[in-house]
Amino acid sequence: MEVYLVPEPTHCRLFATSLRGSSQQWFSKLGLASIRTWRQLEDLFIRQFQSTLHYSPHVATLANIKQSKGEHLAEYFRRFNNEVPKVRGAREETIKNFLIAGLKKGSKFWKSLQASEPRNLAEFYKQAEPFKKVEKSMRELKIRENYRDKRDRSSSPDERRKTYQRSSIPKKINKDLGRPYTRKWQTHTPLIASIDHIYATYAGKGVSRKAAPLTDYNKRDTSKYCAYHEVTGHDTADYR
Repeated sequence: MEVYLVPEPTHCRLFATSLRGSSQQWFSKLGLASIRTWRQLEDLFIRQFQSTLHYSPHVATLANIKQSKGEHLAEYFRRFNNEVPKVRGAREETIKNFLIAGLKKGSKFWKSLQASEPRNLAEFYKQAEPFKKVEKSMRELKIRENYRDKRDRSSSPDERRKTYQRSSIPKKINKDLGRPYTRKWQTHTPLIASIDHIYATYAGKGVSRKAAPLTDYNKRDTSKYCAYHEVTGHDTADYR
């Protein structure tokens, strides 16, 4: 309304048409010609329904948010930033100061800030990025190590070898020998990385044999590419 410079009397009339329920009942009980200006209607309305207003807490409440023991920077930032829109008077400098104040004392990032405090919020997050990446890498490494430790403790070497059982399900007939062809192994040790990542890491190091050429050109899906066969048709991760 204000952008298009709509006259105040029109403000009042259109505002009245938007009322529903108790607000509509309140408006209908107002005396005839009792509203003279838009400001008067605004004041009457707010005074009537003031108890239903939602008051935002002051920005000082952000000082209560502290980085917990064992909490990573990414988690702390996410929890802090979820509260920022809920407070009033949150200026950039104030947010930066409360973020620094809430950091875990003695951490590596906290020490770096003592040596060189960022000038603004953008510099703060830029300075925090390397520490976030290190924390993420260490967390992923710990998960992999815990997985290996758990797997190693779950069974003895003899028991783990038993998981490589020969399958009795015939897959196809070996025409030369005249007997069913079976897969060598029925189950395999779970991988801690994807197949395409493993292949990309060891490709060209003599770990795998060169792939035999494929001939099914007619039915290939050109949106997929296999680095092992160096052709389209399927993804590297989908090849057995």
